[in-house]
Amino acid sequence: MGTEDRKKREKEQRRNQIIDAAETIIFSKGLEQATMDEIAEEAELSKGTLYLYFKNKTELYLAITKRGSTILNNQFSKIFATSHKHSGIELIRMIGQLYLDFVREHSNYFKAFIYYESLSNVEELEESEFAQTCEEHREEALNYMIRALQIGMQDGTIDDKYDPKELALVIWASTRGITTVTHMRSIGHHLEMIDEMEISIDSLFENFLDLVGTGIATEEARKKGLTDSHKIETLED
Repeated sequence: MGTEDRKKREKEQRRNQIIDAAETIIFSKGLEQATMDEIAEEAELSKGTLYLYFKNKTELYLAITKRGSTILNNQFSKIFATSHKHSGIELIRMIGQLYLDFVREHSNYFKAFIYYESLSNVEELEESEFAQTCEEHREEALNYMIRALQIGMQDGTIDDKYDPKELALVIWASTRGITTVTHMRSIGHHLEMIDEMEISIDSLFENFLDLVGTGIATEEARKKGLTDSHKIETLED
């Protein structure tokens, strides 16, 4: 390995070391309470070295967001590696279930996603390599859904009267709303309305997926039971 390659590898290792430390501090204390001093100490680096890699805490949190979106999209790609085994309507449900599972298992990354989407400083976002990658990942995730819808329209399981791009946006926005409620409950946020209605979050999301599947499916797909969650194979199967 040449000197230049070694330097690049060492730089990437140091960057990941800092992101690991930032996750430890920010995930435990919250973004507002975490400080660059604490992150530098956790990474066993000087504060000056930290700023050589990340200009501020926002940039560092965007790097965490990028890492989370990379994990999520890698999971989406695994679904499509087995797409030949599933109909389009099944792929849509699998994408939805995977997303919910991700929010449950990686709630801190989901919180980072929400933070990224709340940023309004366009100039700052355009200057950030991490923000640009996060946007690319979001578009990639949406394209997975568009592709699943197109597959379903081709195989006759999804009604082709819809525009796949428009339908993907509708499903994405609706899914984000449901998963936000799920996330709030998972971190102990009190939702009195849901408590009073005695609604199970699992049941809520299951019914949402059933509603989406039934709504976009063709009559033939519904008759075959392809919108029934119990008949859809999982990745492990």
